[in-house]
Amino acid sequence: MINALAQNNAGSTPTEEDLAGWADQYNLTIPVLADENWELESRFAQDNGIPSWTLLGPGAEVLAHDDWASEGMIPDALPASYP
Repeated sequence: MINALAQNNAGSTPTEEDLAGWADQYNLTIPVLADENWELESRFAQDNGIPSWTLLGPGAEVLAHDDWASEGMIPDALPASYP
């Protein structure tokens, strides 16, 4: 699972400092990536709400999109053979 942030408070692509601040603010332990020009978000978002989460399973199957997924959902998304 990843979290993508498209803009900082100035409306620009987030810097590494912005991304770290977002992760700290929301107590995230998953990677937070910059999503320049909303390219990633636009593939999965339905209501343009922020944040929007996408959970991928084996074979990159979309298991949850435009959702507030939690880390607790990850174990169920892993393949049965995952150690």
